[in-house]
Amino acid sequence: MLAIIIPVNIYLFGGIILVAFLTGLIIKRAQIKKLKKKVLELENEMLSNHADILDLQKEKAIIEQKLKELHIPVIPMTTKDDAGSSKLQDISKRKIAQQTGSGTQH
Repeated sequence: MLAIIIPVNIYLFGGIILVAFLTGLIIKRAQIKKLKKKVLELENEMLSNHADILDLQKEKAIIEQKLKELHIPVIPMTTKDDAGSSKLQDISKRKIAQQTGSGTQH
């Protein structure tokens, strides 16, 4: 059996591992910092949007209050077709009854 001996300096190997670990740690912290900054920016945008929505709702409530104070009379609108629509419903019920009734007579 052939045995190849590779001399490895354990201190050099440990140093390389330590440098790789620290490099990865620095890169990961930079990514986390960037993501936290992005999250903070989005939270501020959401707060701004919610503030705008609340302002619009406040304006809407003020306008509705002004409209209620005007006391505009409401006149109910009824048409002559209300009776006609009930006749159409009666006719459609009769047709359904005739169709189900004619099927049982066979």
